[in-house]
Amino acid sequence: MTDPAADAPKRRRRFRLKTQLLLLLGVLNLIAAAAYTVVLYEVDRAAIMAGIDGRLTTAVLAVNEMATDEYHARIIGPDSIPRDEYRRLQYRLSRFAEGSGLVYVYTYMKFGDEIRTVSTSATRREIEKREEVPFFALYDTAPKALLQTFADGKTRFDEYEDEFGRFRSLYLPVTGVDARRYVVGADVDLAMVRQRLSDALRTAVSVGFGIFALSMALGWLLVDRLVQPLMRLTDFTRNMGQRNFQPDAREVAAMNAISHRRSDEVGSLAEAMTAMIARLQRYLLEMEAATAARERVEGELSAARDIQVGMLPRAFPPFPDRRDVDVYAMLESAKQVGGDLYDYVLLDRDRLFFVVGDVSGKGVPAALFMAMTMTLFKATALASTAGPDAIMARVNAELSRDNAGQMFVTAFCGVLDLSTGAVEFANGGHEAPFVRRADGSVFRLDKTRGMALGVFEDADFEPGRHTLAAGDALILFTDGVSEAANTDDDLFTIGRIETALSAVRRDASARGLAEGLADDVRVFVGEAPQSDDLAILVVRWEGGA
Repeated sequence: MTDPAADAPKRRRRFRLKTQLLLLLGVLNLIAAAAYTVVLYEVDRAAIMAGIDGRLTTAVLAVNEMATDEYHARIIGPDSIPRDEYRRLQYRLSRFAEGSGLVYVYTYMKFGDEIRTVSTSATRREIEKREEVPFFALYDTAPKALLQTFADGKTRFDEYEDEFGRFRSLYLPVTGVDARRYVVGADVDLAMVRQRLSDALRTAVSVGFGIFALSMALGWLLVDRLVQPLMRLTDFTRNMGQRNFQPDAREVAAMNAISHRRSDEVGSLAEAMTAMIARLQRYLLEMEAATAARERVEGELSAARDIQVGMLPRAFPPFPDRRDVDVYAMLESAKQVGGDLYDYVLLDRDRLFFVVGDVSGKGVPAALFMAMTMTLFKATALASTAGPDAIMARVNAELSRDNAGQMFVTAFCGVLDLSTGAVEFANGGHEAPFVRRADGSVFRLDKTRGMALGVFEDADFEPGRHTLAAGDALILFTDGVSEAANTDDDLFTIGRIETALSAVRRDASARGLAEGLADDVRVFVGEAPQSDDLAILVVRWEGGA
């Protein structure tokens, strides 16, 4: 009989184990690579589509500022808008579309069953061939989503094809001052979108394949080294797990002895295990260093918050020797540093300049843009005798110039004549303020024409005027007040602001009005985390001397 301890059966068992491990590793690597490929593609796709949809959203809001309610209210037929005025608007829209990477931006109005083009950009090719879409042109190939937007007044994205090309579009319905509805839209070329998605897919597949190939190559080496010593390392690994990967000096010394005494796989694995322990120790040290670095960053952000708050006027009352005006302001940032701002300064004995603004975004970039905006407003107001609309235009020109970060700020500024109560103001795409009369009644100022600052260098701003009576207060705020959300995602809204201001006692000071409004917002929000910066500025005129 043959010897049962023959070598051949042992070699076959080793070969089967290695094959099984390699097959298992191959399956797991394939699943992991495929999952990584899918996740990477979906992340890239979501980022691409979010960026495109965000660009479309910003575009339609900007177009709605350029093609105003007043413009649409005048349109009743093909001769409503002079040709030169339409061509100027088309030129501005074309510049905006080209600069924003869009194919078209436009507005449509519906007359009976017909959809008419009332403003639109033109491509460079259309301009060169003099094929621009004329005013009041019939859009007889309107996509279904556009018709639905006219019908139900809902904002929606769409992908469609018509005589002008294939697009991804956003339709924003707007009800004008004359209660008629028009739709503001923006198109991006679907070929460009699909090309970017195709590039993202190819990149994800290439990365996934590379990960799979690299994992299999490393797996082959690791399996070859792991077949024999697995059982001998069981006790060591079990003990390491029980000690939460803290090394034992005697066991480490034993592993070093094995790695020096043996030159086969057992010695190599013992050396690898020793190296792993060293790497774990370094990792723990790196984690401690990372924690310390994070604490330093948090400290620096706290210091930045103190610097930012220090830029804002915080001494109240700001003019204790005056009895003709009462001013109070407050700012609560959603992050350690934010982008909301307020400021006020006496230009001379009888004129008080004030401003409230809201920078796009949050965090350090918004805070830096906020600091620049505050500085420009104050310097321009003090150096000029012009009205708020001219001040706003000059600040906008400076912010628009070399705006590499493509940031913008909405703002409302004004000048109060302390001898008469007359307020001159200008609005740069900001929420219109409320006026709380001395008798406790509340109303809102009409919103004058003006777009956000930092978008177009040559934007102009419509001046406004209102006269306060003695005891009237002007309440300015940012969208952190009107859009404060509770745990049910309900917003505080403009209506609740009016209710809150009406509920404050009739003889309330500027501070009482601001804190009363802020308290109502906090009660409404409850336990929900603050999602946006909040700023309130109250200017109460007590009457001339």
